[in-house]
Amino acid sequence: MLWALAAAAAMQWTGPRTEEYKGPGYFCGGGYAIHLGKGERALILPQGQAPQATRLVLSGGEVNIHTGVRPEAGPVVMRYRGGTAVTQQGGDGVSYVVADQTSFGLAVTSEAFRGFKRDGWFFNNANFAEGADERVSCLAAYSY
Repeated sequence: MLWALAAAAAMQWTGPRTEEYKGPGYFCGGGYAIHLGKGERALILPQGQAPQATRLVLSGGEVNIHTGVRPEAGPVVMRYRGGTAVTQQGGDGVSYVVADQTSFGLAVTSEAFRGFKRDGWFFNNANFAEGADERVSCLAAYSY
């Protein structure tokens, strides 16, 4: 009985946790960097807890970044060193896929997206160029 209680307590302390990055500064993830202003934050949700890997809480709205998405054809709206951003129009509104030369990319979604010219509040602060996270000082994470 005592052993079962200890095992349950250990799982509570070592199980999946949310990581939070608080601005101002750069949130870095998997090769990209996003500038967070004061009061803005990035949340890395535990795998299996939500469909998105990263949720950004920005002054313009929430943005979700999903990993492992297959790139689809669409208008190229931005070119980065080593990749492109393509806009997608669908039943859920406007979204973007950022891809490089691999067969997987990042889906960038937000209910606040209205089209590339109006989504500058996000893209002016996001750098998806190859190695962008190596050229800035990245924020440290809080875990809870």
